[in-house]
Amino acid sequence: MSKDVFDFLAANRPFYLATVEGAAPKVRPMGFLMWHEDKIWLGMGDHKNVYKQIKANPKVEIATTNPDSSWLRVFGSLEFVDKPGLFELALETMPQLKDIYPEGGPRMGIGYLKEATAQFVNIRGEVTKTVNF
Repeated sequence: MSKDVFDFLAANRPFYLATVEGAAPKVRPMGFLMWHEDKIWLGMGDHKNVYKQIKANPKVEIATTNPDSSWLRVFGSLEFVDKPGLFELALETMPQLKDIYPEGGPRMGIGYLKEATAQFVNIRGEVTKTVNF
């Protein structure tokens, strides 16, 4: 069922990722995600504050909405993985990443959502479906 979550996020970019720095929430738009090994993967530069915030506290929340004003809220943890071939798979998913992360430049941290709950919510604020993954 997490594929339903992925499909909603992919169709409604940017989605917004929230992290914590100290006691303050930090939210930013994100565009990269990929489906691999039946998991939702996100990526960001390992030189960015968002990466450092997640390394310090892996709890994240994601939200986005579609044109019909229904929306999706996902909360869980993001676990970074350093695995051969993962960045190449990210490049296949989004080729323009090569310009952002050239060889010898900043690296892209890639991680998957785990211990997550997604809530699909209608325009009235009613949860219409919950997915745990």
